Amino acid sequence: MATLQKIRNRGVFIGIIIGGALLAFIAGDALKSGGSLLTNSRNEMAEIAGESVNIRDFQNRFNHNLEVTKLMSGQNSIPSDQMDKVREQVWQQMVQEIVMNREYDELGISLTSQELFDMVQGNNIDPTIRQLFTGKDGQFDKNNVVRTLKQLISAPDGTPQKAYWLNIEEQLIAQRTLTKYNSLIAKGLYIPTAYAKNMAANGSKKVSFDYIVKNYNSISDSTISITAEEIKAYYNENKELFKQGESRKIDYVPFNIEPSTDDFKYTEKWISDLKADFTSEVNVAQFLELNSDTKFNTYYFAKDENSNKELSAFMFAGNKGDVFGPYDENDAYKLAKISDIKMMADSVKARHILISPVNGDFKAAEAKADSLKQLLDKGAKFAELAQTNSADQGSAVNGGDLGWFTQGRMVPEFNNAAFSSKKNEIKLVTTQYGVHLIQVVGLSKAVKKVQIAVLDRKVEASQKTFQAAYAAARKFAGENQGKDAFFKAISEQGLTRRVANLKKDTKLIPGLESSRELVRVAYNTDNMETVLLNDDNSAVFEFGDKFVVAILSSIKEEGFASVNDVQVTVERAVRKNKKAEIMIASMSKNSKGAQSLLSVAQKEGLEVKTAADVSFQSFQIPGAGIEPNVIANASNTEKGKISAPIKGNQGVYMILVNEIKEEAVTEDAINVFKTRMDQNFQYRTNYQSMQVLRENANIEDKRYKFY
Repeated sequence: MATLQKIRNRGVFIGIIIGGALLAFIAGDALKSGGSLLTNSRNEMAEIAGESVNIRDFQNRFNHNLEVTKLMSGQNSIPSDQMDKVREQVWQQMVQEIVMNREYDELGISLTSQELFDMVQGNNIDPTIRQLFTGKDGQFDKNNVVRTLKQLISAPDGTPQKAYWLNIEEQLIAQRTLTKYNSLIAKGLYIPTAYAKNMAANGSKKVSFDYIVKNYNSISDSTISITAEEIKAYYNENKELFKQGESRKIDYVPFNIEPSTDDFKYTEKWISDLKADFTSEVNVAQFLELNSDTKFNTYYFAKDENSNKELSAFMFAGNKGDVFGPYDENDAYKLAKISDIKMMADSVKARHILISPVNGDFKAAEAKADSLKQLLDKGAKFAELAQTNSADQGSAVNGGDLGWFTQGRMVPEFNNAAFSSKKNEIKLVTTQYGVHLIQVVGLSKAVKKVQIAVLDRKVEASQKTFQAAYAAARKFAGENQGKDAFFKAISEQGLTRRVANLKKDTKLIPGLESSRELVRVAYNTDNMETVLLNDDNSAVFEFGDKFVVAILSSIKEEGFASVNDVQVTVERAVRKNKKAEIMIASMSKNSKGAQSLLSVAQKEGLEVKTAADVSFQSFQIPGAGIEPNVIANASNTEKGKISAPIKGNQGVYMILVNEIKEEAVTEDAINVFKTRMDQNFQYRTNYQSMQVLRENANIEDKRYKFY
């Protein structure tokens, strides 16, 4: 079943192809909770278009997709972040099925078995299938499709490849059905010629103009008074601007689990007690493997290369076997032993031939590398063998040449072989990338270098310290369970107070390791009067090196933010409007009877600036920024006439159009605009139709109760 292995190997490609069909559906903001009244069934994970989604059904689908993912990747276990992606993919699939199947049923859209046959092995092969069964020669092999399907039909149910193929078919059906739906909508779109002609005309007209701008920040905020009535009036008139999604806020106190003075003393004593054994030990690599937090580093340091100046001085004044320390560095206690002293090149020039293992077969790679070495020993040219055999194509084209490099630039095995070689010597070395034939062709001047073995032990919090931090958190939680006591104690005890704004799908609270549990708990209660409790009914949460006590302090429902929540934003907008009124009045007065824009600028203390070739479709004014209102006025202002003051984003403008260029609007130009607009509308329609269907489905997502 070589083709089935090929199918698995191309799992990522398939994901991309199929994922593209869902792009319009899953683009944009995360799914918002709906407004339908749901039952309190503890197994209900969501309600979509009135249909209840049970957590067991979701989990069964997730388990199936997880097995498919394992088959695609060849992994026995899946990392947690990838599992989250699979879980999200399952959710999107279920939402799409429920929402779209209703539409398909109403419109009579379906996919017949004959159509599926045609997509897989008929005359209209789907691109996914074509890609899967295209050989190295670039030719699609329909016979191979038929052979593979026969093998799968005869394979027992539950065979991984069979399950995977059925999954591919399901996705092909979903993709093609969605394509039919989008095509149906697209057929209803039409761009009137008159509309396209108007847009083309707007694009063909370009104006160049002088302008002055009085920025809003030229008037101090403190000079503008704002009343509560003005704030309320602006809010009511612009309420649509203040739509908000649901969110929750928690306040929490972290109790850090940090090493104590005793922990530092203990670690220092531990490292000191090993000094005698470390000094007498001959096999330092093995000693570090058994006793040190970090392994033996084979690097050779040049003079003053080590960042620890005291250690560097010791290294180049001492002898092999001398030991420095204990000393503390980066919250760890260390001993450093001079393990070797050599005269070495500071850099080398080398070339190599890389033989990569096929399917992890390093023995076969070693055998091939050994045969190439024999050819080199008999006089074969290194460059020619590199060009025809090396898997490192970047260097192979140059005969395997890697140029000059300093110590530490290559992986350790390669580095050690290169810097221990004589000029023109050929060595075989195995690294994570495969088997290398290395030849050093150039050596810089040899200098004294020192290799050190560092025994280190990181200072960590002891069990006693751990328990002390937990006790402090537990005491705080026990004595301050109520909201008022919680905030009062933080102030009185000088504790650190943190705030986190959460969404239902928040995976991680910054600064708190693996903190999804706290998000889930915050969403599983509406109680803002007492501290939150974890699944063990304890008020103390543990996240990495912190214990946390938290309280739910705010709940924002989906809808419109309150006036109080957006007061700062509203005040800024009202203040801007008042400044604009003042500026417009001043500029109107100073422009009466003005013969030039310069005279207005002088009265206002402003500078006249110029913008060239601006059209109605321009995105911004050079030097002024995004100013659609000014652009619209410039496109429709009479040449040579000073405009009235124009309220813009950055300030109030006045303009004087100097030149108008209008190109003839040809049929070709109209058709170009029509095609471009048609494509744009079709893309937007695919996305926006899905958004509307999703909103009408009143989706209430309760995944936060379970994950």
